[in-house]
Amino acid sequence: MGGRRPLDWRGWVTIAVWMTVWLASIPFVNSPDHPFLSLGFFFGWLAVWIAVSEWKGEP
Repeated sequence: MGGRRPLDWRGWVTIAVWMTVWLASIPFVNSPDHPFLSLGFFFGWLAVWIAVSEWKGEP
């Protein structure tokens, strides 16, 4: 998994979409009744990010 910045516009769009979905979902998963829901959602969404990075990253 690379730790570099994207090389073209598609990488930046991917980052923007990932961050937008994550930030927009915070009010929906932040529940006092289920305190680990937001933590689980974050790590699940992070797993998606890592999977996409591995799939589309450097060879």
